[in-house]
Amino acid sequence: MRVAELAAAVGVAEPTAQFHLSMLVSSGQVARTRARSGLAGRPSWRYSAAPETSPALPYEQLARLLAAQIDAGAGSAEAAREAGRRWAEAIPDGSLSPAADHDGAVAALTGVLAGLGFRPDVRRSGAEVVLRACPFVAVAREHRGVVCGVHLGLLDRAVAAIGGGLAVDGLEPFTSDEPLACLVRLSATA
Repeated sequence: MRVAELAAAVGVAEPTAQFHLSMLVSSGQVARTRARSGLAGRPSWRYSAAPETSPALPYEQLARLLAAQIDAGAGSAEAAREAGRRWAEAIPDGSLSPAADHDGAVAALTGVLAGLGFRPDVRRSGAEVVLRACPFVAVAREHRGVVCGVHLGLLDRAVAAIGGGLAVDGLEPFTSDEPLACLVRLSATA
């Protein structure tokens, strides 16, 4: 897309869009190419998402290394879930405050997930949460059992802390590939 198109799409002025695009190009997240229109004058720039072949960030490299180590060991599924439970214990106080009822518990859980970088979408009156924008999508594509196991352990411990009659029935990874989404099934406890 051209700068004008991108600026209009996100509702900002063209100079603001140009500034941010320059930053994204310099970080390797956006590619810039000359647009040839066949008309007289200097061609404008077109911008697109950079291919996923860009070098991994250090945290992503570390996550891959740790996921591969867990994946290679015996009992990797339980080790991943335990890592997720520990992650939940590290969530700052107040984020996992107890809820009075199912709806409050679902709202608290989705707030925690959003704070961790997911884009949760509640469906079926709080019986399902679709997770988009996985913060570990690149690693999950290679070590799904580990990353999803960590997320399941996180969900287990978070729901236990939140209460409100909420239980996690399961996590279905990669229910949609574009955009990547996972499905968390929830239920009410007595």
